[in-house]
Amino acid sequence: MDNKKTNKGGLKVFRNEALAIPQLIETTTRREDWVKYGTDNLYPNYLVSLLEKSAIHKSIQTGKQDMVVGDGITVSNMKQLSPEQIALVNDFILNPNNTETLEDITYKIAMDLILYGAYALNVIWSKDRNSIAEIYHIDYGKLRAQKPNEDGTDTNYLYYSHDWSDLKKSINEPTLIRKFDYKERKEASQVYICMDYSPDCGYYARPQYSAAIPYVEIDSEIGLYHLNNIQNSLSPDYILQINNGVPEDEEANLLYQQFKRELTGHKGHKFMMTFGNSTENAPSLVAIPTTDADKQFLVLNEAVLQALCTANKVTSPMLLGIKTPGQLGGRSELMDAYDLYYATVINKLQKMIAKTYNKISAINGANAKFDFVKPEPLPFTLTESALLQVATQNEVRDMLGLPPITPVQETIQE
Repeated sequence: MDNKKTNKGGLKVFRNEALAIPQLIETTTRREDWVKYGTDNLYPNYLVSLLEKSAIHKSIQTGKQDMVVGDGITVSNMKQLSPEQIALVNDFILNPNNTETLEDITYKIAMDLILYGAYALNVIWSKDRNSIAEIYHIDYGKLRAQKPNEDGTDTNYLYYSHDWSDLKKSINEPTLIRKFDYKERKEASQVYICMDYSPDCGYYARPQYSAAIPYVEIDSEIGLYHLNNIQNSLSPDYILQINNGVPEDEEANLLYQQFKRELTGHKGHKFMMTFGNSTENAPSLVAIPTTDADKQFLVLNEAVLQALCTANKVTSPMLLGIKTPGQLGGRSELMDAYDLYYATVINKLQKMIAKTYNKISAINGANAKFDFVKPEPLPFTLTESALLQVATQNEVRDMLGLPPITPVQETIQE
């Protein structure tokens, strides 16, 4: 049926277009030698931008990062290592490269693992290729897989660019880097990738929160909506209709400014002014009824929080600094929520990182078993009154992370 015949009486129907959210789709073209990371090859950039769109989303992801690193890195089998192996392990922890410690690198790859669902390390082999001399963090979002061979097999190479959105600059020209290969060590510089498995992806990772990305966008739009209303005063209280004709633009502007001075104060009522012809010359005020948009946004806010917590397996929002109305958060409830979240989410991320460090240690002949020190969510389990009876003032300050108080020594004057 012709659409024009359905528009009777000059009525035109406008259809709302669906919100375009970037998707993780892997495609190739004849012109480019890499597999696109998203339809525009900039899906990682979109994931990074999401962190600044929603306070809830950013709080959850940065909270994960802090919990993954915890109270630092440890080696569980240090007592079983020889003095030479201990020296290798300590050097690896303190000097994985010339500028960073292993904890510095861990913070970076933990965020990549959380943000992208994968992380990458630039591995530098020693000159004799017998050991790994240095490791550096490399942004996983700046890597692209080389197109597979004609028979579908992997080429074992990746492309790296400082900025995939501007390849015209020479500094951003993609360069090939060999994937990490324990047996093939010809290239001194290689890239080791640790990726969380996703059944619908072949070359790139999918983050844990991907199903809740629309709710991150909703949270962002809610904030922008309220900001626009506050800054631009887009919600008038009434319409002032002038019924004695339509003036020229300059006169209409003067009338508007005059009525604004007389009828409104500093940040007072907002109004719209219209002009028209009528048999009666008296102006009229038409009130604009208020809506229940505030209630709708409250429902949306709750839906956003619920969706983001569910997608990230957050057992209690308070664990990540998100206060929910009506939730008291008792000590035992928080402890149970913390242990569950640590076991189901944080521990998995830590194992993925520790596995990489264990492999590097084994290659270098140390055979260390790396682990993370689990931070305690609460420094003590005694009640405050009971604690004050058994602990000294400096012990209490130490539990709270405060420096000790040095006693003042009195001088005796002779």
